[in-house]
Amino acid sequence: MSSKVFNNSYYYMLAAFLPTLVGFLMLPVYTRYLTPEDYGIIALVMSLQGFLPLLMTLQIPSSLTRFYFEYHNDIRSLKVFISTIIFFLFFISTVVTLLLILYLSDIVYFVFPSLIDHEKLFFIGVLSSYFGIFTSLFSSLIRVQQKAKLIMKISLGLFLFSLLVNIMEVIVLKRGAYGVIEGTFISSIVTFLTYYIVTRKFIILSFNYKLLIEPLKFSIPLIPYSISGLIFLYSDRIIMEKYVSISIVGLYMFSDKISSIFKMMANEFNSAFLPHFNSVSKKSKDQAIIETRNIALVFLYIISMFITILSLFSYEMVFILFNDDYLEAWQYIPFLSFAYIFRALYNFSSCALFYDKKTGRIAFVNIFSGIVNISLNLWLIPIYGINAAVLSTLISFIFNYIISEFISYNSYGVILFHKQLFMIITYSFSTLILSYWINSNFINITIIDYVYKLILVFFGLFIGYKMNIMKLYTFKYKA
Repeated sequence: MSSKVFNNSYYYMLAAFLPTLVGFLMLPVYTRYLTPEDYGIIALVMSLQGFLPLLMTLQIPSSLTRFYFEYHNDIRSLKVFISTIIFFLFFISTVVTLLLILYLSDIVYFVFPSLIDHEKLFFIGVLSSYFGIFTSLFSSLIRVQQKAKLIMKISLGLFLFSLLVNIMEVIVLKRGAYGVIEGTFISSIVTFLTYYIVTRKFIILSFNYKLLIEPLKFSIPLIPYSISGLIFLYSDRIIMEKYVSISIVGLYMFSDKISSIFKMMANEFNSAFLPHFNSVSKKSKDQAIIETRNIALVFLYIISMFITILSLFSYEMVFILFNDDYLEAWQYIPFLSFAYIFRALYNFSSCALFYDKKTGRIAFVNIFSGIVNISLNLWLIPIYGINAAVLSTLISFIFNYIISEFISYNSYGVILFHKQLFMIITYSFSTLILSYWINSNFINITIIDYVYKLILVFFGLFIGYKMNIMKLYTFKYKA
């Protein structure tokens, strides 16, 4: 197994994990200054922001990771290609941003009628998204070169700046939801300027429309894929806004914020793995398949153990660290975290489809899963509220992985270690259910309950030992 994947993912995760960790540590402070309603407002503004990059970019930045290797041996051609992408992106995103600002009042009234008094926040969110799309492109350019250390250094520096801005806005100035959104906007400008300075050597005054043809063929089929992905992320809170209070939406967002540490782990690992997979696949398909199997098993075991521990002690964590207004979140955090196991599995199973440029099939997978997600949300949220949102998220991620694995196998032959993965998932889910039952009776909890929790953790470690996880980690492919 190539250690470079884990080394790069280490730097990516460190760059993402430390801000997430500090953000998590700051949550007990923020919950003193931000009410669940504030979190609800922030969640809905971010929901709109989530859809904007798709409208502004036509998914063109996603082609960079795939086509970089077509030009990287000729620096002049590479610069022309990157500059063409950037200038096209600038034109499209500027036009869309101006149209959004022009019709923003109508959009907010139609989508979020309860937040019409907070239109200013949505305006700031649109501007943040505009700068964010260029930041995403520039950072992808660094990632595709596998310069993980550089990404880590930049990310940590920008995080410290962002943290100071948020402390000033939320704690010192006590601006509430406005402080969070304003702080995000300030940080987005500084982040954009930083990444531009680092990557400006690739930008020249050149535009070749012919170089857009293949990237557009690659990226346009990804638009439905991205829409379905955004539905995964945001349809629940958008629908919840119509049926529950903003405070309940905030509680859901708070739960998702804590569980998102596992989304970060899955996504950052994928950022390291995908360029490696593309590189290895060009040399040997068999090697790429074998490495995918082993890397996936090791990573899924690690992330499952973290989720298991969080599930077992979720009540204690929320009870000790956060304001009483957020106590109910303990029961939602484990299930939302568990869903990201299947997100990680999807990342592994779909990598071959990305490499083979079969973005139409990827779109099908995610459109179907998105339909499942939004259908469940529309059906169940009016009846069961936040519980339905949590359940539909989990079910949709499961569907997403299963379909992706089936299509990937038929087109490429990438097969994960299903037996071992099933054992890990069964253990993790069983522990989640047991922990929910134990924590539901927290008031009457005894020492013996903590003994049970520790036994469950050690049982998970025993499973890893029997699977020879450490041997798989050090696996070396031999042709």
